Amino acid sequence: MSYHKEQQHSARVDSIVKLLQMIHSEATDPHSAEYIREDCKYDLVMLRYEIDKMVRNTPMFGKEADWEKEITMKILKES
Repeated sequence: MSYHKEQQHSARVDSIVKLLQMIHSEATDPHSAEYIREDCKYDLVMLRYEIDKMVRNTPMFGKEADWEKEITMKILKES
C-alpha cells in the first residue's frame, strides 16, 4: 500500500473513531443522565451490528489473515 493510500485509510478510520469516542464518552460519563448513557450504548451496539453486516457482505480479500493478526496484536497490547 502506498504512503498516500495509507494516509487516506488512516484519516477515514481516525475520523470515524473520533465520532465513536464521542458516543462512548457520553455513554460512560457518570454525570450524564442514565437515559442518555443508555441511548449512547444502544447507538454503539447498533453500529456494531451494521458494521458486522457490512463486513459480511463484502468480498473476501487475500490480506484478511494479516488484518486478523493486526487486530490480535492490538488486543494483546491492550492487555
